[in-house]
Amino acid sequence: MSEDPRRLVPGMAETYAETRATVLEGGSVDRELKERCFRALAGEDVEPADERERAALDWADAVAWNSDLADDALWERLHAHFSEPELVELGYAIAFELGQQHWLRTRGLPPRQA
Repeated sequence: MSEDPRRLVPGMAETYAETRATVLEGGSVDRELKERCFRALAGEDVEPADERERAALDWADAVAWNSDLADDALWERLHAHFSEPELVELGYAIAFELGQQHWLRTRGLPPRQA
């Protein structure tokens, strides 16, 4: 299926657009950092620019592939670079994007479809 499946359900495309604008692209966490996490979730090799990005990418890895990686050391690194509200936003964005990518793959679509 080549068309965006969200368009098949009334209101879904608009709801997704709102989530994209307010959480995935907007919010208090830098959009580029979220985008780097999303690319890593899609299987791209993403090199962190600094320790803040390393912590975010490690968290994305823990959310996606191995929750045991979210140990005390990771949480200490995350809290060194992010406020609690930023962690909530980043965690939600990672989880939402992960689900989105998996769902698109089940539809035979690329994981980073706009």
